[in-house]
Amino acid sequence: MRTTIVVLCTLGVPAALATADEPVPIAEPSVGAVLAALRADATAEFREQHGWTVVASREGAHAVEWFFTPEGHEAHPAVVKRTAYDQDGVGFIDLAVLCQVEEPVCERLLVDFRQRHERDVAAAAPERVLLDVAIALDDHERMRVERMLVAEGLAAEIRFTDVLKLVVVPTLDDGRVLLWTAVYEFDGSDYVLLDEPRFASPGDGTTTLEVPSSAGASFGFSLASLVAPTTE
Repeated sequence: MRTTIVVLCTLGVPAALATADEPVPIAEPSVGAVLAALRADATAEFREQHGWTVVASREGAHAVEWFFTPEGHEAHPAVVKRTAYDQDGVGFIDLAVLCQVEEPVCERLLVDFRQRHERDVAAAAPERVLLDVAIALDDHERMRVERMLVAEGLAAEIRFTDVLKLVVVPTLDDGRVLLWTAVYEFDGSDYVLLDEPRFASPGDGTTTLEVPSSAGASFGFSLASLVAPTTE
């Protein structure tokens, strides 16, 4: 027996937080009616993707993608509506499915899209490295030790207020951790670069940097990678 199933799934936000700014459900009564409405929308953009008909459109401020099943798919005819929206500065994805076959098949279609979204999010997440950073002045022992969880390609910093600032940007190269490092000294009004930025690779041990200050003192840094690159 063929039925029409409408399934809603918002990824990342509880239903209790629903607001008027969130995506609207699929209003059309059938998959064919959805497709006809999109073909009548002059702003909708159509493309084929591995046999699926994919349509990009907008609903107010929200970007929407529609995925129509190809003939031969177990859930055909069905359409998945994927809406990207923002709530309090946080991005969410809303999935709505209009499916005209048996309910278990429709549920499998929704699960497949939800898992695909989760894989995409995991693939986009930056690699992260935990660093142990020790700082010393002249011949003194360590003045300060910081542990930093640093994301690949993003700058992280350690700052001695009104004294100095160390900026670290990690990159990964065949499993090795490379660190772009720059040291800045406070000149009374702002932080000024002391020396040319450098690349360092702690590998399995520790890499050290020594940078002279404008007053003749010497800032020393040791950076050790405590954990292999990980994804969170």
